[in-house]
Amino acid sequence: MSRFLTILFIFFIFYGCSEQKTVFILSSYDDKDVCGQPQVEGAVDALKKENKDLKIDITYLNSRKIQREELESRCNEFIKRVESQNTTLILTTDDAAFQCVAEHLMGSKIPVVFSGINVTPEHYNEKYHFLEGRKPVKNFTGVYERLFIPKQIELVEVLSGKVDKIAVLYSTDFMGNALKEQVIYELKNSDFKNRLIFYPLGTISELNKALEEMNKRKDITAYFPFVMSIKDEKALTLQDVASIITVKIKKIDLSVNKQFVDLGFFGGFSVDFYHMGYRAGEIASYILKTGNISELNVEDADRYVRIINLKRAKDINLKLSDKQISVFDEVIK
Repeated sequence: MSRFLTILFIFFIFYGCSEQKTVFILSSYDDKDVCGQPQVEGAVDALKKENKDLKIDITYLNSRKIQREELESRCNEFIKRVESQNTTLILTTDDAAFQCVAEHLMGSKIPVVFSGINVTPEHYNEKYHFLEGRKPVKNFTGVYERLFIPKQIELVEVLSGKVDKIAVLYSTDFMGNALKEQVIYELKNSDFKNRLIFYPLGTISELNKALEEMNKRKDITAYFPFVMSIKDEKALTLQDVASIITVKIKKIDLSVNKQFVDLGFFGGFSVDFYHMGYRAGEIASYILKTGNISELNVEDADRYVRIINLKRAKDINLKLSDKQISVFDEVIK
């Protein structure tokens, strides 16, 4: 009996008192965001699949709807909470969350896995010096949100028969500039890079002027509507100006995610947000098991969904055959 009690005591000491691992997930947006929430859900599913006894704490910054001062306050609160606990790993989704954690914890002992950054890893590396190529040399790695820009333009060629010029409507806020830079980055080795026309926008009047010019230009085949935040009497988001754009422009609107299609734009290649988050969760799980981050290079998102809005296709008088429609994974009528 005494031997049994001794074994039981040793088991309790080494296993019963083992500390539960805690992963903090920081989302840039809210829990209903069509871009951010699928990433969170994918990450959680991967973490739960690979780790049976794991505490997952999720925080939402809601950065689309709050001012910069409030965002900084929420970031500081999150960092204080992380530092006050025995945090095993942090997983971030999208750029606001990445920037919050990078500003405070780059180079710390806490491993960080990111999902869905739009600013390129190479650009972030100029500031934070956390990569050699795509190999981590500090405590950050993850998945870059590739927009599949070359495939988007190839799709226009298939549907319309030719591509002359592609316009990029972009707001001059952080997110608009980031998306513009992504277009340039993804086309740097493509002949398409010489067909781009850029329209920087800061106000509603600049948007209206750009729309008027685009309509007159017959050489513009399609465009990217990256109008994320512009000024009128108040700040206007893409949700606010989407109907203005689609009423005035009768050209193919290339949509880099499903949210754009839901706002009435044409469609295109959308990154699979759930899978991107799931992949980040798999990377995090590997780090939790091995403690090794240095061998996990930063990856590009590699899975997409082809989406088309047939109502918008009719609106811009784009006639499509059943065969052309069949190439899409999701058809919105």
